[in-house]
Amino acid sequence: MEAVPLLLSLGALVIVSMDLALSIIWNRRARYSWSRACIVFTASVMGAIVVYVLALYSAYAFSGTPGIVLRYIWEALIAADCAFIIAMLPFFACWIVARPMHTAEKIVTIIFGCVYLGVSAAYIILEMPFFSLLQYLLWIMAEIYCVVIACVFSRNIADRSVQTMCRTLSIISFALLPLLILSCIFRWMREFSAAIALIAYSIAILVFLFIATAHQEENCEEKKEPLSSETIQEKYHITDRELEVIRLIKAGYTNKEIAYELGISVNTVNNHIANIFGKTEVRSRIDLLNLLQEASW
Repeated sequence: MEAVPLLLSLGALVIVSMDLALSIIWNRRARYSWSRACIVFTASVMGAIVVYVLALYSAYAFSGTPGIVLRYIWEALIAADCAFIIAMLPFFACWIVARPMHTAEKIVTIIFGCVYLGVSAAYIILEMPFFSLLQYLLWIMAEIYCVVIACVFSRNIADRSVQTMCRTLSIISFALLPLLILSCIFRWMREFSAAIALIAYSIAILVFLFIATAHQEENCEEKKEPLSSETIQEKYHITDRELEVIRLIKAGYTNKEIAYELGISVNTVNNHIANIFGKTEVRSRIDLLNLLQEASW
């Protein structure tokens, strides 16, 4: 029974390793700015699994003072890595659905990660079951937030394969809900449920990355047509006014200069740019210019 978490963790490690490899390949040709964040996120998850496997192995291989010291080291590393992951999850979810996060949301997300780190430190030191339950509840809260974001804003995603991936992950989350509830009641189930959930998510992401990478290879064999203003406007559903803003951005105008040129307020310009970023799934002017660099206009 004690070997089951180790076996599940090793299985998850193999799948996440493949996720990371495909993420790196996919990032080389993906036009999404969040594809780089996908690599960081996957690498963080893999790091947490590696440390967890080392912790399980150390518990079997070492006893006495060395075993205690190693346990504290591994638990501290896992807590720090998990705090980073739990803080990054909302950012990652919003990047995927092209939903800009408000400053207040960003602050709350960072505080949420810090709270998890503090709860983890309290559990390591005091070893009270209450803090273990609180850790688990914080994970569930972060997961619920991401599922809500994916369900509400999935229509913002232009790429159907990415949209399908978000919906698939949401379905998996709902399917795992009974297991998560039982894990809150029975402490011994938490390690099993965490590993099972991780394997389920990792397999879904692996399938998406495999299909997306294969699709990229097919697209590379096709001849690319030069972009035009009409093509961009039709592809991303850009309005005439937004097209004028894009032209001025490409010409190097600042927001104030664009407002003066078009005879509108700076706030209106900011709203147009936010809409453009959402439709083209970019996060900055640089990303937008990179997307338009082949445009013949």
